[in-house]
Amino acid sequence: MNFDHLNPTQLVSELIGKTVRYENKTNKSSVTCIAHNGKFVRTLKIKTIDSVNTHPDTGKVFVTAKVDDVDDAGVEKWRNLYVDAMETLC
Repeated sequence: MNFDHLNPTQLVSELIGKTVRYENKTNKSSVTCIAHNGKFVRTLKIKTIDSVNTHPDTGKVFVTAKVDDVDDAGVEKWRNLYVDAMETLC
């Protein structure tokens, strides 16, 4: 799903409780990522979103979210996730 057209309230509503595939563009993960169509991705379950922000240099929208990291045995973590790197799975 493309999230570009959503305002912050709609974005939070759309993501809470969803499982997302997140493209790890830097591949600096301590947990091995799964290659998916030539991209390194993580599977995360979004529990809560603390804030929706725009990066001052790039203008990209990101959320600060508490997630369960499915690829790391479901460990709960806080992550800044760029919206354009997410794809909802369910």
